[in-house]
Amino acid sequence: MPMNFPDDESWINHHGIVSERGIDLLMPIAISAGRYRFMPGPEFSPRLYRGQNKFHPRCRPSIFRPEMSNVDALYWVAKSIELSAVMDRHPATGDLMAYQIEGLDFALNIEAIAQHYQYPTQLLDFSRSRDVAMFFATCAYDQAGDDFSPLQSGAAVLYTVDLRELILQRGGQTSFLPLGLEPLPRPEAQRALALRLGVGENLNDMPWVQHQEIEITPALSRHYFEMFGGGKKLFPDNPFDDHIAALRTNCTLPLQALQFGLEQGLLPAHPEGVIGARNRLRAAGYAVEDRAVDIDESVMQAAADEWAVRKFDYFSRIRMRGAVDHMVVE
Repeated sequence: MPMNFPDDESWINHHGIVSERGIDLLMPIAISAGRYRFMPGPEFSPRLYRGQNKFHPRCRPSIFRPEMSNVDALYWVAKSIELSAVMDRHPATGDLMAYQIEGLDFALNIEAIAQHYQYPTQLLDFSRSRDVAMFFATCAYDQAGDDFSPLQSGAAVLYTVDLRELILQRGGQTSFLPLGLEPLPRPEAQRALALRLGVGENLNDMPWVQHQEIEITPALSRHYFEMFGGGKKLFPDNPFDDHIAALRTNCTLPLQALQFGLEQGLLPAHPEGVIGARNRLRAAGYAVEDRAVDIDESVMQAAADEWAVRKFDYFSRIRMRGAVDHMVVE
């Protein structure tokens, strides 16, 4: 809907298209020929939000930040390929890939999952929920303790995206990525969407986004900290979490992931092929090993048990939109 529409949770839009009430519903949308993804509800909200603890003059994806060298970027793209092989083993992946809607197949996006597990990517996180964005604006993440704490002071920033303008200007590109239902529950819990920015692009320069400074107070940060259980509601546990965290921090890459990335053009070609790329990574301090993806059987069983509980609820929340030529509100 137009940006001046005040309601983020409307169940009817200005064209008379209706949707069911409920922020936890998932709406399938076609993203390309033969492929669909899920848009987290509410369907007609005209805004996306992003919260940060402070304003950065150059707001760009993590893989394009100054501290990220070319060889580091090469490593992390290859690590996402490794993560893709891991996610192929998750029991939810097969069910999603087999779930057709109107002849369309689900488009699994490993970059979206990597982003939510702290891998550097070309994506920036956004949410359909202003409250979720305010949590990230007013609460600080401690990587060593892997937890959040409410800030006591400072100047946070809240970005607001005009979703209609974003879709009109970039909707036909691969930069706009609805997340919604995924094999792992974090993106959906955060009602997340992601935007892909290119090299040199700065979020602050985009015509479809505005930002405002927010003064952090103890009461404000405590409000959002308690709303989301200190962040636990936004980061629901999954049996794969520890395995993915270990992969993210081991500074090791399977040779098979490097080879696949080079063969498929996902990684920049090296004049000496896979051996040259491997040596370049090793010179930067990364290990490259000839090994297959291996997940402990106990992790696989725990994931199967967790998905068996979660599966019915997930699929029961998928809705198709309807349309009416008139309506009566009593």
